[in-house]
Amino acid sequence: MPPLFSLFDDEKLQSYYPDYLQLKLVQIIHRHGERTPVKSRLPQFIPSVWNLCQTAKEFTSRILPFDNDDVEKIDYRKIVDINSHLARSLPLSPPGSCMFGQLTDIGRKSMSELGANLRFLYVDKLKFLDETLSNNKSLHLRSTNYSRTFESLQQLVVGGLYPSKHRDDSLILDIHTRDMYNETLHPNFKCARLMKLTNQFNEASKSLYKSELEYLTTQLKSMVNEVAIDSKPSCNGIFDTVISAKANGIPVPKEFTDEVIDKMDHVSTGQWFNGYHESSEMRRLAMGPFLIDLRDIILSKVNNKSETKDLKFAVFSGHDSSMVPLLTMFSAFDRRWPKFNTHITLELFESNEKSWIYKLFSSAHDNHYVRVRCNDRILELPECQKDDQHHPNDKSLCTLNAFLSLVDSYIPKNYIQECSDD
Repeated sequence: MPPLFSLFDDEKLQSYYPDYLQLKLVQIIHRHGERTPVKSRLPQFIPSVWNLCQTAKEFTSRILPFDNDDVEKIDYRKIVDINSHLARSLPLSPPGSCMFGQLTDIGRKSMSELGANLRFLYVDKLKFLDETLSNNKSLHLRSTNYSRTFESLQQLVVGGLYPSKHRDDSLILDIHTRDMYNETLHPNFKCARLMKLTNQFNEASKSLYKSELEYLTTQLKSMVNEVAIDSKPSCNGIFDTVISAKANGIPVPKEFTDEVIDKMDHVSTGQWFNGYHESSEMRRLAMGPFLIDLRDIILSKVNNKSETKDLKFAVFSGHDSSMVPLLTMFSAFDRRWPKFNTHITLELFESNEKSWIYKLFSSAHDNHYVRVRCNDRILELPECQKDDQHHPNDKSLCTLNAFLSLVDSYIPKNYIQECSDD
């Protein structure tokens, strides 16, 4: 992964970060890095156990003994049983084998590279972040409660953004998370109305993609009896296994040509995500509650609240299901399954162009702008294209009011009521 804006010289960077705009806050939402499939599929053709987790094969844990108050440390190694039986004589996987849905060494590397890219831009080039991290005040880190998202976030920060030589030895990172019933960083399936809409779009996919599924069944007949929305394994399940394998350098059968994979991508993306493209209600119920967090952090920063006085950088570690509703809201979804470590960046700027008299009698909102980027692509949001909705010199810089209007349109007025399917 090359550095962000690697093709931009200093003059180009200056055009996006001019002296009259002060960068105040960066918020990044990302999908985790490369992982193993979430379950075993096609095990006779693609191995179920991958020896790609060498980095995570040995751990140190802290133990509290009952007979004293001193904390002890123990080193242990995780060994994946190939069989579910208890007999110790049965074969075990080699040390460093991955569990299902686990971040691989390749995923760790790519997330570290993403962190290094961010350091290149925000530390080396823009001097926005401090060169050395000594405390948590400038960072807000949050992850869903999955090991792959936690580890992706850790790799991004300590593997790339602030590696050991740029980090205080005594620093302990604060990483926020939530239980599944209060999670907003991906669609929360306790929302009955969201589940009903999801099931409706899922059912519609069976007829919508009938010809593609018949084609895939023909092409993969040597491996499976049928490729369908609800076959076992399903089209999406096969796609997940193949894409994960290819991303991690695991060989896949010759039947998985580029055309076959493209068809599976088309069907899987449609099945899972058509609803977010076609239904603003689904977008609102899926990620609207999370937008409250993004909005409130921005407003706190704009209004100089004490809780965000030192905050500069917020990172949210999520999933493909986190990315698609947000990408759709920002008119940036290309109708392809989001790649590993896909990320959205929100940058908040304060303008120094206005006189102090103007600032004295105007709202703080009038002096701030927000830019949205998907990976290394700067977006020009359709909702910000009227002359009074963006900076006069840059259509990618939404006025804060225009950006908040877009965000607020996707925030439920009463989430519990809207989720009710009565």
